[in-house]
Amino acid sequence: MTADQHGNECREAQDASLERLYQYLDGALTPEDIEQVRAHVAECPDCRHQKELEELIRSAVRRCCQDKAPAQLRATIMTRITQISTTTVTGG
Repeated sequence: MTADQHGNECREAQDASLERLYQYLDGALTPEDIEQVRAHVAECPDCRHQKELEELIRSAVRRCCQDKAPAQLRATIMTRITQISTTTVTGG
């Protein structure tokens, strides 16, 4: 196996682990899978660090997104969403 092949395999494994961690944080795993991820994170410093980082990011996003947009802005957005646009095609 070449160094490039090994590097690609490592990246693929890391991507799969990260995707599984996101699913764990989203509550999208089965109870058995949740326990597997918890056990792995408890023993893997890199994954534990990544989990803590993702939790911090999610917490910051939740705090930043608590304020509601002003009523006028919300009304304008809803109006634009619900507007129907039509296109007229004429024969020529």
